[in-house]
Amino acid sequence: MKRAAVKSASVVLATGLALSGCGAGTTDQPSSAGAPDGAAVLRWAVPGNPTSFDPRKAAPLDPVFLDVVYESLIGRSMAGEIEPGLATEWTFSDDNKVITLQLREGVKFHNGEDFNAEAAKASLEAFRKSGNLASALSILDKVEAVSPTELKLTFSEPAGYMISVLAGEAGIVVAPGALDDPGLPSKPVGTGAFELSSLEEGKVSFKKFEDYWNAAETAIGGVEMTAYSDETTRLRAVKSGQADGTSIKPDQIEESEAAGMTVVKAPNTTFNGILLNTSKPELKNPKVRQALLYAIDRESLNKNLFENTCVGVVQPFQEGFWANVPELNDVSSYYDPEKAKQLLAEAGFPDGMGLTLEVGPNTSYQVLAQALQAQLKEVGIKATIKVLEFQQMISVRRTGKFTATVALVQAGRPDPTQFVQDFYMKGGSYNPGAFSLDGVGELLAKARASEDVEERKAPMQEIIKKVVEAGPPVIPVCGVTYVAAYRKGVTGLDVPVIGDYDFASVKISK
Repeated sequence: MKRAAVKSASVVLATGLALSGCGAGTTDQPSSAGAPDGAAVLRWAVPGNPTSFDPRKAAPLDPVFLDVVYESLIGRSMAGEIEPGLATEWTFSDDNKVITLQLREGVKFHNGEDFNAEAAKASLEAFRKSGNLASALSILDKVEAVSPTELKLTFSEPAGYMISVLAGEAGIVVAPGALDDPGLPSKPVGTGAFELSSLEEGKVSFKKFEDYWNAAETAIGGVEMTAYSDETTRLRAVKSGQADGTSIKPDQIEESEAAGMTVVKAPNTTFNGILLNTSKPELKNPKVRQALLYAIDRESLNKNLFENTCVGVVQPFQEGFWANVPELNDVSSYYDPEKAKQLLAEAGFPDGMGLTLEVGPNTSYQVLAQALQAQLKEVGIKATIKVLEFQQMISVRRTGKFTATVALVQAGRPDPTQFVQDFYMKGGSYNPGAFSLDGVGELLAKARASEDVEERKAPMQEIIKKVVEAGPPVIPVCGVTYVAAYRKGVTGLDVPVIGDYDFASVKISK
């Protein structure tokens, strides 16, 4: 057996995305701040309500809520480091088809049930049968509770990448008594540092779980999340004292700092892009997709819309991340309006074509859609913008009932190969047009076999190059830099590089 983790030392996930910018990516402040208030409630402003607290039904942006009440078998810090979670250590078989996990003892669920191997088995078996997590667990053949503290997972193929998957939603353990409860979407029962206290339209509140296995390290009494779909309103809530912190737009950094807030920023594994439904006849044509790729002036968008904090990309992963293709980082050659027009003509649209761009209520994405609309017009693509409500946007992306959506795409969670599975493979969760390319399946298997990113890098990069050349079904625009602002007295919040949140580490001064 190969040992893959130890009980105390965390294992660094090789993102290569160094934290940078204001506050060095963390809200830690000088020791002169007042003593922490253990009863304080962190008031966090968010874009919308949770879609579902059932991990099988949750949406891509729901981890900010799920991470408050649940824990996964494998832990992962906000900086992207793999570390012990509900499992304290794990080992691989020599062929990487079996992972044996040693589980944490003395853990309780919010309803008083004990966490053990049978509980973990119940969640994994429920998740792999149906819902959004079935794809992530599709190669899981057998789950065995060897003892109350030992769990054995057998896969149909080498599965080194599953450590990252089990650090995400697929590794969440729900209390067995709540798994089949129809109320689970609004009544989560996990092992996390906080438990749900109330859920209403526009606001969700959590209180400290006193029986949490690591309760002594939880430095606040709860978390309250209030929804504001507009970034300006969210920042105003922090400035006025209604909220303690929120994510912000890059052009709000100066305003936030002038108001005395702590600002943190760092690149992460998300990008702004256009998701295409390739079941639409015009978007099924690779030359149309290639034309879209060449029609966008990414450097101009980065400078004029994002204050140079959303670097232009034509691939899903930013420079420095292990799956990034270095030769694709110079995007200047991918802005070529004349080539875009030529490709459209070759596709049968010499006089241009129409395109509907669906976008959610978030102001920043509407502004991006308008900028893209203007650039696409220059090459003959007449884009119409259709604004959807927050839940509508989630629904159309999930069901495939859209033409093209302008939105944030998470490429690194839970593992970059899952992005390939979801967007580039037939049957993928976000591939309604069944886009596929010969050879990608074989490369994907190679990229998933090992837990060593050096072994995974070459096949992943080959996939990205093949898809870009063929005209991708999701057109990357720019790699996002996460930016957030917090009032003075709030410390311990880091940049969620892969979309993981740890509110238990937050401290609020009296």
